Amino acid sequence: MQSHLQESAAEFIGRSELWRFDIEPDFTSKNTSDYEIDVPTGAVLENILALYVDGAATRRVTDRHFQLSSTHDNAAPSFYSLYQDNQIRFFPTPDKKYTFEGTGVLKPSLSATGVEDFIFETHGRSIACGVIWRLAVVPGKEWSNPELALYYKSEFYRHMDAASGRDTRRVNLRVASVGFDRATARGGR
Repeated sequence: MQSHLQESAAEFIGRSELWRFDIEPDFTSKNTSDYEIDVPTGAVLENILALYVDGAATRRVTDRHFQLSSTHDNAAPSFYSLYQDNQIRFFPTPDKKYTFEGTGVLKPSLSATGVEDFIFETHGRSIACGVIWRLAVVPGKEWSNPELALYYKSEFYRHMDAASGRDTRRVNLRVASVGFDRATARGGR
């Protein structure tokens, strides 16, 4: 059950983009395109809402749509892509030192031991809908119930969509405020 809780929490928090954080100002280096974004232990960079290079907005692209080979000259970056779980890649490759900063979205990694207290308190029951959905689709168990699974899946996605409009940027980025063991003991609340 704990793995279902972890998966539901990660999906809910990632899709709703409610765990936002400030990407602290950092610097590029000449001829280096990839940069790690500092995220708390147990968290994964889900998305970037805004990224600025020397105050100028950049646009997100994917590696498959923007090939490194198409950038022959280094210059001020105007595009970026998410690279791995906590890195970004700038296009074109910086030709000198630039400052970058922005706003990102986190989600707990599947190895995280908990979620922020404000997420659990506000959205614990919504995340529980995802757990019930996942449990109800397990075949051959006494609790298997495809109709119930459809209902809770629908509720889970409805709650995620409703939560996605909230800006819950936090200063405190501790990940393990509420452990998954506590959530399980409280019945998913």
